[in-house]
Amino acid sequence: MQKVKLIVGFLGLIWSSVLWAQSPELEVAWDKTTVLIFDAPIQSIDRGSQWLLGQKDAEAVNLLKLKAGSKDMPNTNLHVLTSDGRIHEFAVRYSEDPLNTTWDFRNKKERGSELKSSLGMNSSEFEGVAKNLASLESKSIKRQFRYEIFFWIKGIYFQDGLLFFDLMLHNTSRIPFQPIGPEVRIVDSRSSKRSTSREVDLEPAFSLVSGLNEKVGVESGQELKSMVLAYPVFTIANQKRLVFRLREARGDRELQLSLKGRDLLQAKSLPLLIDTH
Repeated sequence: MQKVKLIVGFLGLIWSSVLWAQSPELEVAWDKTTVLIFDAPIQSIDRGSQWLLGQKDAEAVNLLKLKAGSKDMPNTNLHVLTSDGRIHEFAVRYSEDPLNTTWDFRNKKERGSELKSSLGMNSSEFEGVAKNLASLESKSIKRQFRYEIFFWIKGIYFQDGLLFFDLMLHNTSRIPFQPIGPEVRIVDSRSSKRSTSREVDLEPAFSLVSGLNEKVGVESGQELKSMVLAYPVFTIANQKRLVFRLREARGDRELQLSLKGRDLLQAKSLPLLIDTH
């Protein structure tokens, strides 16, 4: 009987080694996001190091985002438990330039399907909405002009449990502007001399940035970009601000817009989809 137990244990060890060998080694960077997509919703994750940052997507429940919290992150491991009872085990190491930042572990039959979403809209439907908003006549709810760049909020919309923000950027200078963001956060402006304002970063459920240079003429050297963001619906108190921040990837130019709580309550229904074909 003892020999049987030893043989079973030995076979189990071999099988575990095979499973480990078949699992890909993930590479993460501190300024890039590595994305893992699974067949089933993610129930829990276990990180072997505090420097491995992992975040379950709030809406695409089978998607996990990974980043390195430090350039000196040691080699580590990651376990992901999904609702189908499977445990996915990975080796993880730091890389300045990961060879692959998107890992799709869904079965082949599921590969062509949309990411699982708890919202009433998927990524393809959102892309159609974003392109439609970009084609509409430009208006301005809030705007800023700095460094020869116009940055404005074109519209706020609500539908299917989502709050949409339609933003535009028009660079009239000859120097290209490569934006980082928009970074969106809620800022509590109630602060005293002894305390600083509290900030909460928001991650969009969907986002799309697209160039519209054909509307200003490529030869002019100007840049026109549409930026549409969608978040699970929320509200904020009037003493708080919803801040949209654009930073330059290789430079010091920065633009910023803010909305009050009452501005969000003015959200309109999404306009009907226009057939652009």
